[in-house]
Amino acid sequence: MNEIKKRVDNHLPKWLHSKILTAVDFIWAVKNDDDKTRARVSAVAEKLDGEEMCWVMMLLTLPKLNKILMRSDELKDFTEMKTAERTIH
Repeated sequence: MNEIKKRVDNHLPKWLHSKILTAVDFIWAVKNDDDKTRARVSAVAEKLDGEEMCWVMMLLTLPKLNKILMRSDELKDFTEMKTAERTIH
C-alpha cells in the first residue's frame, strides 16, 4: 500500500478504508450480472477477514436500505415536520 493510502486509511473509520472501498467497487462493477457478482464476492471473501467482508456487504446494501427508508412513514412525517417549521418563520 502506498504512503498516501496509509495516511488516509489511518484517519478513517474501518468501513471507509481503501481496501474495503476497492472491494465494494470491484463487486459493484458487475452488479447487474448475478453470476459475476457471486464470483467476485467469493473472490473478495478469500482476501478479506470476516469483519472486513461484513463492511463490504453492508456498503453494497446501502442503496436498497436507502429505498426502504425513503418510502418509510417516519421519513414522510419528518419531512412534513421540517417543511412546517420552515413555513412558520
